[in-house]
Amino acid sequence: MPASVTPLRLTKVGVIGAVIAAAALIGCRWSPAWLPVFVTGMFLNWLGMALDGPLARSRNKTNRKFDVYGQANDLLSHILLIVTFGASPFLSFQSAFVILVCYLLFSAYSYVRTIAHHARPMAYIGLGPSEFRILMAAWPLVARVMGVDEIASDGPSRLDTAILILAAIAVIGLAAKALADAGSCCGGMTSSAPCRLFDTGAHQGKSAAVPRSRKAPIMCYSRAEE
Repeated sequence: MPASVTPLRLTKVGVIGAVIAAAALIGCRWSPAWLPVFVTGMFLNWLGMALDGPLARSRNKTNRKFDVYGQANDLLSHILLIVTFGASPFLSFQSAFVILVCYLLFSAYSYVRTIAHHARPMAYIGLGPSEFRILMAAWPLVARVMGVDEIASDGPSRLDTAILILAAIAVIGLAAKALADAGSCCGGMTSSAPCRLFDTGAHQGKSAAVPRSRKAPIMCYSRAEE
């Protein structure tokens, strides 16, 4: 890419794309002519958010500040799009709220797991950031073809029920994965005392009773060993 294209500029393109897509979703309440604008906004959002990180790594310009900035913009862009879906004809506010709760739960667990294992999971149940954007971009087109109009719907629709059931399954799956991850860390413990998880970078006191190594980012120990 040209030197004038920087990771920060790509991130800004992604944010601008999310704003354009969100405005187009609201515009679809009155005219389907906004659909091409929505798809264009989603493409810009994907282009900016998917390429800023790889470009920064290829130019060796990665730093914590940029990582936090990029992750925050990614998170806020998705939240904006999910909320505005609830103001569009393609999803009810109830369904958008359910999807938002699920998205925040999965995001929170992703960040916790990143801190615990020093490796961020790229996808859950085969759905990563890029797949999620494709799903959001495709749904208005599919809903338009199927004649979905949640604005005209009176009360909970079959779509609301289906989304609620899928969300419940997703949350149960996430809970099972969290328990499995916790068990894999503490599976070797023989003590019945509660297990504590912590990042080695957060505790460096000289009085610590358990040795902490950079080679083992996460350690489990019981209160009996303190």
